[in-house]
Amino acid sequence: MVHLREVVVSAENVSYEYPDGTLAVKDFSAEIRDGERIVLLGPNGCGKSTLIMLLSGLVKPKTGKIRIFGVEPNRNNAEFLRRNIGVVFQNPDDFLFNPTVLEELLYTPSQLNIPYDEAVELARTHARKFGIDYLLEKPPFRLSGGEKKKVSIVCALMLDPKILFLDEPTANVDGKTRRKIVEILQKRNSTLIVATHELDIVPKIADRIILIGMDKKVKADGSLEILEDHGLLESAGVI
Repeated sequence: MVHLREVVVSAENVSYEYPDGTLAVKDFSAEIRDGERIVLLGPNGCGKSTLIMLLSGLVKPKTGKIRIFGVEPNRNNAEFLRRNIGVVFQNPDDFLFNPTVLEELLYTPSQLNIPYDEAVELARTHARKFGIDYLLEKPPFRLSGGEKKKVSIVCALMLDPKILFLDEPTANVDGKTRRKIVEILQKRNSTLIVATHELDIVPKIADRIILIGMDKKVKADGSLEILEDHGLLESAGVI
């Protein structure tokens, strides 16, 4: 008998519109199980970034339901979710706002009442592990795009989240930074949900693809064999 791992994220007929009425996500449904490595693959503008916000509980859908660890995100379980979910956004500039990188790393632990000395040790340990310890005293706005991306990933990984969401983690970085980010993701054992339009990184980090087209519809949901169907990829707008 095959024992399926528990569903940790589920979306049921989820739709979302921006305040101006623009449709971002349309009737999206999916179940993501513990330990799965999922890529939301699609062209720019298909709604991947919004899906990351929805599936991580940061944005409430206009219609449908999102469940994380079996519950709908709300104020009562916000701290639990914050401890167990890490999110890396497409543009780090939108979310790096502290005076130094060290203070950036300490921000979430301080919000969760982790003792200061423990948080500092945690921050310095992860900074060394991911090769950003030389940046700790620098202000984030002085960093390169690749450095900002690595800092944002370390921020998300510090508390060893059970689910890690990443929006275009390898976009707009140099080759060395790109390889380092892929290496970090390959070593993760937790559930991984990555939005990207970059085909070449998909087989390196994923075991399942959810392919989304410009019409906001899921074109396919399955194994890496999807990458071999050029007609399907072309119809979705990724090649």
